[in-house]
Amino acid sequence: MNKAMVAAIAIAPLFVSSLIQTSLGMPGPKISVEPPYLQVSPGEKFTVNITIYPEGEEIFGAQYTLFFDNSLLQALSQNQGPFLGGNVMVNEIDNSNGKVNFSEYRIGSGGVTNPGVLATITFNATKPGTSSLNLSEVILSDPYGFEIAGVLIGDGTCNIGTTPTPTHTPTSTPTPTSESGDSNSGDASVTSTPTSTPASISSPTETPDSTPMQTSTINSVPSPSPYPSPYPTPTIATSSPASIVSLPMSGEKENKGQEIPGFEAVFVTAGLFVIASYLIFKKEK
Repeated sequence: MNKAMVAAIAIAPLFVSSLIQTSLGMPGPKISVEPPYLQVSPGEKFTVNITIYPEGEEIFGAQYTLFFDNSLLQALSQNQGPFLGGNVMVNEIDNSNGKVNFSEYRIGSGGVTNPGVLATITFNATKPGTSSLNLSEVILSDPYGFEIAGVLIGDGTCNIGTTPTPTHTPTSTPTPTSESGDSNSGDASVTSTPTSTPASISSPTETPDSTPMQTSTINSVPSPSPYPSPYPTPTIATSSPASIVSLPMSGEKENKGQEIPGFEAVFVTAGLFVIASYLIFKKEK
């Protein structure tokens, strides 16, 4: 087995691990300008740090380009920080184009996993305005020389304001008040001018047009009781009508359902007629 194959086998797990981290959306390393916002005055010098947060990655090399507004800022210096502690490959200041370049890599084996300052840049603010400090062309590499994917970038902003002019706040001076004293004293007396107080004007009171008349309440006078009559007043007793109960006649059934039907009545009548005819006929004999 040749050496190229061995190297490929050794590098493959690292490459696969990097792909898995990227696909899962895990946070990658970050490089940022710190502090991210500055407020300075014209003619003031200030320094910003370029800081790297590995977030679990081994950082072996780093490079960046920082752009700024050269009409407002002037880059004075760029110095290596303690983060990598290796060889500086590029350290350039280009004020005419408003940018600075930096590149560094470590010496030895293994990368850096703890946060740290990669470089420091000193600027001079020339006039009022707002300048962005934008990182570009950033590359972070691992110990095998591969570029680390998913690097986050944090830019900065510098606001250059005018120097505030101190304003004088006047202090009120108390006015001396003269006390009543001897009229022959040489001090000037202060005569107070009385302030006329306007007399209060009473507002007219609205008088009601008509006065309500008092209404007397007439109590009802009881009627005199009538004289007692010597004769007692007859009392007519009102009797409730008695309920009329119909009594059945003799021979009548209460239950109307037992009355003789019409056919039977005719039969009985015919029988009586035959008997009567027989009796008459017998009597005539």
